[in-house]
Amino acid sequence: MAIQALIDEALKLPAGERAELVARLLDSLDAQPIDAGHDAAWTEVVDRRLQEARDGKVELIAAGDAMAQARAVAASRRR
Repeated sequence: MAIQALIDEALKLPAGERAELVARLLDSLDAQPIDAGHDAAWTEVVDRRLQEARDGKVELIAAGDAMAQARAVAASRRR
């Protein structure tokens, strides 16, 4: 079954059944083995970015401002 057809069928379900479907799908993702290399790479990135912030090498902005900027960029690309 094509993904769009599956989504269309899922959207016809009552809210409670859609919630159960979502929960079961998310659980199936959590069951996937963790790629240690992926986690190590992200740890390295986080450590480097944290040190850059501590050293004043990057400008920090509030999360709300970052989200507003991201939304503005996304909106401009949809036009």
